[in-house]
Amino acid sequence: MPNYEIMTSSNNDISVNGKAKDALFRSMELIMKNLQTNMDHLNKPKYFKYTQEFIELIQNGIKNKRRFFLLASGRSAFIIQCFATRLVHLGAKQFIITNTRSNPAMRDKDILIVLSGSGTTEIVVSLLQSYVNKVKPFGIVSITSHPKTVIGRMGDITIKLIGRSKRDPVKEVEGDDTAVLTPEGTAFEQVAFTYLDAIIAELATRLGRTHADMEREHAVAE
Repeated sequence: MPNYEIMTSSNNDISVNGKAKDALFRSMELIMKNLQTNMDHLNKPKYFKYTQEFIELIQNGIKNKRRFFLLASGRSAFIIQCFATRLVHLGAKQFIITNTRSNPAMRDKDILIVLSGSGTTEIVVSLLQSYVNKVKPFGIVSITSHPKTVIGRMGDITIKLIGRSKRDPVKEVEGDDTAVLTPEGTAFEQVAFTYLDAIIAELATRLGRTHADMEREHAVAE
């Protein structure tokens, strides 16, 4: 069996933007710092109220058997899929909106959740407008880094998460390699994944769901 050796700056240089660094841990550190920044941001009363409204809307939806329609594109679509799976574990009925899948028509008692870091992704804007033009759902939640965009403004509840998205310019500053360590929308995507998993944890607690309860739903879903 080959003898593989983990390379670090102590024995082999890892080059990032021409400088030797431990890119792995620098990247993880940046992601963790951004998570802390978002925790501080979301915990402020003027922002936390939107998270409370989001949780209460989903709780209402689960209790009243509303259907959840989830919309995202690219890497954000993988994150919304993870959230959809956890909604199933809480007993919810969900549908992922894409341009390649047929879903039932959305009703005025359903809930629509949109995830877009930039708030301007063309396919997401198009699908969102298409659904909303046909019927006004019970609630629309937009999660983005840019609340003043089309997607942000369409939300009844808009959650702002801090983190560079693909629309944000990259600052070419000497010694700043964050664009490589957390490329494009990575910072937003990482915090979105964590935030939505934390929303599920809060809902499970409020609804009195145990791990065993959620595992049973997982078995059914699979």
